Amino acid sequence: MGKFILNHSRLLVIVILLAKFSLGLFTMLGDSAVVDEIAHIPAGYSYVAYSDFRLNPEHPPLLKDLAGAPLLLTDVEFPKDHISWTEDVNGQWESGWHFLYHYGNNPDLVLFFSRLPLLLLSVLFGLMIYLFSKKFFGTSVALLATFFFALSPNFLGHSHLVTTDMGIAAFTFLALASLAYFLKYPSTRTFILATLALASAHITKFSSVTLVPFYFGIFAIACISAKEPLQVKLFELKSLKNKFWKKFLSFGLPYIFMMAGSMLVVWIFYIFHTLNFPQEKQAELIQTVTASYPDIVRNTLLTLSRTPFLKAITQYILGVTMVFGRVAGGNTTFFLGEVTNQSFKLYFPVSYLLKTPLSFLLFVALSSILLFRDAIQAKLKILSKKGPPKAKVKKFWVDIKTYAKNYLTEIIFFLFILYYALISITGNLNLGIRHLFPILPLIYVLVSKRSLRFLENFKTTSGKLLANGFLTVIVVWFALSSVLAFPSYISYYNEIIGGSGNAYLYFTDSNVDWGQDLKRFSNWLKDHPEIDKIKLDYFGGGEPKYYMCLRKFDETGKLIKNASGYNCDNSVYERYQVNDGPTKGWIAVSVTFLQNARWYHELYGQQDYDWLRDQEPYAKIGNSIFIYRIR
Repeated sequence: MGKFILNHSRLLVIVILLAKFSLGLFTMLGDSAVVDEIAHIPAGYSYVAYSDFRLNPEHPPLLKDLAGAPLLLTDVEFPKDHISWTEDVNGQWESGWHFLYHYGNNPDLVLFFSRLPLLLLSVLFGLMIYLFSKKFFGTSVALLATFFFALSPNFLGHSHLVTTDMGIAAFTFLALASLAYFLKYPSTRTFILATLALASAHITKFSSVTLVPFYFGIFAIACISAKEPLQVKLFELKSLKNKFWKKFLSFGLPYIFMMAGSMLVVWIFYIFHTLNFPQEKQAELIQTVTASYPDIVRNTLLTLSRTPFLKAITQYILGVTMVFGRVAGGNTTFFLGEVTNQSFKLYFPVSYLLKTPLSFLLFVALSSILLFRDAIQAKLKILSKKGPPKAKVKKFWVDIKTYAKNYLTEIIFFLFILYYALISITGNLNLGIRHLFPILPLIYVLVSKRSLRFLENFKTTSGKLLANGFLTVIVVWFALSSVLAFPSYISYYNEIIGGSGNAYLYFTDSNVDWGQDLKRFSNWLKDHPEIDKIKLDYFGGGEPKYYMCLRKFDETGKLIKNASGYNCDNSVYERYQVNDGPTKGWIAVSVTFLQNARWYHELYGQQDYDWLRDQEPYAKIGNSIFIYRIR
């Protein structure tokens, strides 16, 4: 990069992160609630207000705490007297509908205050990428990687939502970066930092358990490649004379204590969230969640929950159990014209290929070619050397250990990308590119590093102009892809399929339609007064009646606080479902329902949208709600 850019790197980072914040803020203001927010927002408020973990136990509490804390400063009413709280087992969804829409709270205000901390966390995440990359790889790599993250359409679509996806990406990056920092600069301080970073990932999302075996592999690689024991005062082994065991334990003990220490932090964190969680409600939850599990699992959890000291860690273990059950059960997925409740092996590779800006894919291709070239050159170098095969193998092993020692940070990032991608591809949940978020920032860093190093090798004037021109094209193209997609970032797709307008032909759910466009649909109707009635089949976390109907009050003047407390007699909105059959007039359908209906038709015999699916939409709201006029 040019000297001017490097000399003003701090200013550029501020501008990049301000751009991220601004695009995220205005997208956030227009987005209606998405599906998962209905469960996460009331759960977060109940954690910080009541220290009770009965809602949404299938996700750890950290991000929901951040979302719930600002609501303590507002005058919201929580449905603590509703059956979803008093009697239901994990009545998260009904609690959410009532909290946001039925109890008289302003859902747009609730969404704003809940989402704002997550948006700010995403900006802090961008700063984290910059600071770490700058220390390990230099200013130019740091600037470019931060740019790719900050203006990524996928992160812009999800960074402000009260979900776990952006958060686990942030804390996974923090955990891996802290691990690399500890192994490069071993000390008691960096060990504590790495342990806390790992714990932060554990209290963000249960998928972080994948870090436990991965850390074991990284510590093993570090141990094998190191010439000397790891020098950490906390784990000094002065009395041990055996060099092998001293080196082995100098790496093994930090791993064991890091795993144990992070779990201790999780335990303490859960204590504050289960202080007022009744033991009988926890037992009821365990019975329900483990109904299909072996008796030993259920009985063990019930035994642990009866001990007050173990109640908190039991709740964490139960959450992990719920996730394994969720993964095994699969989910209804539309992919390339097919619908199933099982997984597609190509789902995530195709998601990444189609939902990543084409400009960045060129950088990925360049980096992959360079990596392949370097591997071939390394192999040819070994084969060209003279001497017996045994000597060649020995020299190769020495070179491998030297490379691992000198490039351990890159190895950590690269191996985690492969490791996590393999888990995602072979798993049974196809819920959108958001499940790849933990590896995307790592890709930004590695691709930026390798591509820039290649471009900086051009030394002639013409070569420098060519390299700088290519980099400028990539940066401008990427920025335009992001700005032009505003505010429809969730449904963003690149030029390979002709843009986001064709997204519904390939995917649904959070890759296209998570319910984010209900408010935009309502505003569209206000701009079209000629429509006096429209049937709506809506998928998402919004409540159409709240935005398009009047509220009802009882004979005493009190608000009717349930789903029937709306008067839609004079509303343009009319509730509609696929089983109501073919109809005429104006009809609006969320593309998730439009495409997934074929699965439910085949499985359960319900009606299908085959009469509507091939019709040309009159309008598309954010690429997620299709409006038709059937004559």
